[in-house]
Formats: sequence, C-alpha cells, structure tokens
Amino acid sequence: MEFDDQQHQTWVTSGWVVIRGAFTTSEIAAIDNAAREVERWGTARGLAHYEQTPHGPAIARSEDFEPHQAVLRERLRRGPIPDGVDHLLGEPGVLFKEKINYKHPGGGGFAPHQDLTAYPQVTRCISVMAPLDPASTDNGCLWFATQRPGRVLDHERGVIVDPWCDTAEWVPVEVEPGDLVFFDGLAPHRSGTNTSDRSRRAMYLTYNPASEGDHRGPYYADKRRRLEAAGGVGQSGNVLISVNDDFLGRPLDPESTQPTRPGVP
Repeated sequence: MEFDDQQHQTWVTSGWVVIRGAFTTSEIAAIDNAAREVERWGTARGLAHYEQTPHGPAIARSEDFEPHQAVLRERLRRGPIPDGVDHLLGEPGVLFKEKINYKHPGGGGFAPHQDLTAYPQVTRCISVMAPLDPASTDNGCLWFATQRPGRVLDHERGVIVDPWCDTAEWVPVEVEPGDLVFFDGLAPHRSGTNTSDRSRRAMYLTYNPASEGDHRGPYYADKRRRLEAAGGVGQSGNVLISVNDDFLGRPLDPESTQPTRPGVP
C-alpha cells in the first residue's frame, strides 16, 4: 500500500483519504462471499443488530466476527488494509474492532460524529471502510468534512453539536468494491438513509497504535454490557448499536409481518 504526495496532503488536511482499486476482482468476490456468510449468521456468532425499515425488519450491523471467519480475518490482519494503517499511524496497528454496516433499502444513516468518542479505551485510531456494494448519495454513502478539526468536538452522546460542524464543508465519498477509505478517529463524518432499492453494505475495520495495547476483547465485553443495560435502544429512541447514540435506525416492530432480510430471525 503506497500513498502519493496528493493523498498524503489530503490525509494531513482532512484526516481521510480514498485509495482506488486496492483489491483484484477475485479478491473482491471472496470478500463479498465471506461478508454474505457473516450476514446469514444473524445472532449465531459474533454480535448482530437489527432495525425496522419501510420494507420490513433488516439486519443493520454485524460485528465481532473476526474470530469466526477466516477469509475476512486474513484481510484484516494482512495486506493493503493493515499495511495502509501502519503507514498512516507511523507504527504497527492493532485491530480494535470490526463491523459490517448493511444499510439495506430504507436502512438508517448516522448523524455527524467522530469515531473516537465511542472508543474510550484508546486515544488514537484509524478506521478503514471497504465497500461491499457501490456507495452513492442515493443509497447513503459517507460524507466527510474537508478539514480535520484536530480535537474532539462538542457532542451529545456522540452526536456532534459543536458550531464547527455547521460551518464545515461536507463532501460525499462515492466508492466501489475494491476501493478503501482510510479515516482517523477525529474525522467528522455522517451518512444518510438508503433511499434506493439496493443495499449499501460496507465493512469497517478500526485499528489503534500497538503502543497503546490490544483492547479488542475488553472493548467488546464493555460494549455488550452497555447494550444490555440500555435494552438496545438509545435515549434518542433509535436502535443503539454503538457506545454513541448516533445511529438513525428505528427499533424493530414486534408486530411486523413484512418480509425480512437475510440474517433477521
């Protein structure tokens, strides 16, 4: 994984950068097949979250799947993803967490936030978004601020309320399977609801500097405790799938008889 001068400058200025075509066609197919397997697990392995969409119940996120899926484990541990993270961190990175956000048709987006506010175990992190489907403005792609704030912005339960956010320039990041988006824990970002008729699945891998230790196990133990205590619903009334209450998906309707997506019991 190499970054040219322009990509380095983008990273320094904004805290995020897009790398196009990081995987071959066969690698993309293998990653896609593995991600579909994880989706079919539902709650059988790892951790899964669900939401109510206009089309019925849908799986919103799978996480903590690395120990159970060998193909994805290989991509998380070796190759362009960890290589790029190591380069940007300036030291080896350690896997902190992993997730797949499915954003099936009608799936909720995320309010403006900074990832670092959801990770109290570390002081620095870099995440990598690996799109599994084409991501565009109509199906809820990521939007990033063009300037790195250099600090944790004022927020309520993780949702940015700082005036900085209101005056920032935001740009959509439209990507294809095989691309990678690297972004640091302070990079403000958001995404909209999927208003299209196709899914916008994306895998997100987060790493912290090795010098800060390995916190993956304690993070997931703490997260499970928090979610159980909250009953899976945030103070916003939306589904709680993070330490932050920034997800805009609605809780499942227990009386819904509409068709379900894969992975929904």
